[in-house]
Amino acid sequence: MKPVDFAKAAGVAILLLVLNVLIATLVILFYSLVIEPGHPHEFYNEAALRIAPWCSHIFGTALFFVAGYWLSKRRPDRHSYLFATAFTLIYVLIDAATVGFVGIINLEFAISNLAKLLASLAGAFLATRQGSSRSGQVDLGPQNA
Repeated sequence: MKPVDFAKAAGVAILLLVLNVLIATLVILFYSLVIEPGHPHEFYNEAALRIAPWCSHIFGTALFFVAGYWLSKRRPDRHSYLFATAFTLIYVLIDAATVGFVGIINLEFAISNLAKLLASLAGAFLATRQGSSRSGQVDLGPQNA
């Protein structure tokens, strides 16, 4: 990978972090308006502490799969696995830095980010696998039935 690819990976990591926070915010908003309306503000602050991590575990992992897949399809000439690993590790670093590296050394943080790494690599794998199977096909022309 070129140095510019690492800068692009940082941009992808920031975008994924923003999307992850946006999704968590929307889920918490939905919870406050539809599932448990009418409670004081403190109730929702407390609920957010439980809901937000699970949004990151579930939707964040899905985002990483989609990013690994889409970015590998978009640029098949780039090393897909290295790029997926780069944007995931940069994401982890930025995510940890946003909380001042407090509380990141725990099993939940490790498993969540390992799941994101595996998801981004799985997306890259699927994209490169589909790309190689298509490029290996031979066009035989019209088939007679």
